[in-house]
Amino acid sequence: MTSSIYGPSSSASYRPFPSTRHNWHSQFCFICYIFFSLSFLRMSQGRGSAVATLMVMSLLVLLYCEVAEAATYTVGDAGGWTFNVVGWPKGKRFRAGDILQFNYNPSFHNVVGVGKVGYSTCKTLRGAKVYQTGNERIRLVKGQNFFICNFPGHCESGMKIAVTAV
Repeated sequence: MTSSIYGPSSSASYRPFPSTRHNWHSQFCFICYIFFSLSFLRMSQGRGSAVATLMVMSLLVLLYCEVAEAATYTVGDAGGWTFNVVGWPKGKRFRAGDILQFNYNPSFHNVVGVGKVGYSTCKTLRGAKVYQTGNERIRLVKGQNFFICNFPGHCESGMKIAVTAV
């Protein structure tokens, strides 16, 4: 199950190569969309059930193309969610809908979705979402996304990240 910092979501997908986001896959989606659109126009001249079927197929292709664009990033890479990950997002390009995978030992750490103030002060404010399973998949929302560990002293030791998703 995937969550956003605003609550759970049941859909997730994996895109293994973030740098190829708009290359072959987007071209394939565009070609499929054009093909189905042209077929729809042709078939709309008196074939009701075929038109309905084609509309559903076209919608499914478009939905697939949209969902397949999400990337999954493991926070801290092989080291996981631990101390001094504050610089981990540097040089990465995130998009809304991408997934951050947090791997950690829940006996020693957690993940808290916070706002800018919570991130700056290393304080968990009222209403913050606290994750404690050790295996979190959190979907990014457009804009700034902030995460800290609120175990005493952890955030202050660099166990926090700020990710901006476009």
